[in-house]
Amino acid sequence: MTTLDRRMVPRKDCMLPLRFRIRNNGSDERLERADAYPHGSAETSKRNGMFEGVALNLSEQGIYFKSREKLDIGQPLEVYFTLPAELTGRKKEDVRCNARVVRIDARPDQNGLMRVGAAVERFETIAPQRKWVD
Repeated sequence: MTTLDRRMVPRKDCMLPLRFRIRNNGSDERLERADAYPHGSAETSKRNGMFEGVALNLSEQGIYFKSREKLDIGQPLEVYFTLPAELTGRKKEDVRCNARVVRIDARPDQNGLMRVGAAVERFETIAPQRKWVD
C-alpha cells in the first residue's frame, strides 16, 4: 500500500507561505506576545523564534512544507498560515495548528530547502486582531 493509499483525508496542493516555531517540550502553550504572530518581517520573526516556510500541500490531518530550518523527526511545531478562500469555500482564514514532524526528505532541493511532513494534532482558526480607535 502506498502513502497515498493510506491517507484517510485528501490533501490539497497549494503554495502557501507559513511561519512556524518549535514548541518547547511539546507543550501546548500559546504565544503570549502579539508581535509573534507571523505578519512581521523575517528578521523580527527569527528573534521571536519563528521560521519561514512554504506549504506544498495540506489536509486537516497533515501538512507538507519546505523550509531552510533543520528539523528532527518527532519535534513539536506550532504552525501559522492563511487559508485562501479557494481552499475554504468561505473567506480567507488565519489558522494555527500544533503538529509533530513525522517525515523529512533525505536531501534538500536545489535551493537548500528541506521538505518536511508534519501530522496535525490540533487545528484552529485565529480570530483577527482588533484595532482599537479613540
